[in-house]
Amino acid sequence: MNQVYWDVDRITILTDTMDASIHRHAMMQFFVCTEGKLDIKVGKEKPDAKCILVNKNVKHAFKTDNSLCLTTIIEPVSTLGLALDVLLENKDYYIVDESKAEELIHQVMLLKDRPCKDHYSDLKDKISGCFDLLPSQMQLDERIVSFLETLDHCNCDDHSIEEYAGKLCISASRLSHLFSEQVGIPIKKYLTLHQLERAFEKILQGESITRASLDAGFDSPSHFAGVVKSLMGLPARRGVKDSVFLKVY
Repeated sequence: MNQVYWDVDRITILTDTMDASIHRHAMMQFFVCTEGKLDIKVGKEKPDAKCILVNKNVKHAFKTDNSLCLTTIIEPVSTLGLALDVLLENKDYYIVDESKAEELIHQVMLLKDRPCKDHYSDLKDKISGCFDLLPSQMQLDERIVSFLETLDHCNCDDHSIEEYAGKLCISASRLSHLFSEQVGIPIKKYLTLHQLERAFEKILQGESITRASLDAGFDSPSHFAGVVKSLMGLPARRGVKDSVFLKVY
């Protein structure tokens, strides 16, 4: 089974069919196993945990082994992402206390039995409650804020960094450096995340994978499939065909 919840700052997947080989990406990723311990490798370590947060750009592999697991991919420039960045302090991962993990597992099972916005919202609250979050002190440069606002209204005709930089009256190299410095990931990787969001929005509206991926600015459907496999641990076609999708924003 695959239940996919598409939110403004995260993608949450409830699944028993994930098998993601070693990889890394620009998102933080949160894992919960409802049965036993997670089958996960982070860097060269195999943490002993039911519930773990993996930092962005950290190599990891994960599989469900037919157990029901939840994974949440978190946008690093979201309010939650910035707060988690403070919590992680550049560490590769953070293991959630087992008592808090048990509370999460209970909420995950409620969501499994009744996939709806109310249960998803309760799960979000439980996830936030797992961390003693410190408020982020980072104030994004106004040019980065403008760039992110521009992406919110993007029609995906042109994702060139030069085009965005020109609108902000700075050089492409300066925009790239500033974004990487403040957000912690390369701007090209963030643009790929933006394209992924747009593609899934179109798929949720009934478009085919091929049409949606091209409309979102991917070079080809295979490029889109590679990104989906890297982030979600599921082949794109099987993930779409066998999944229940719910917009929760």
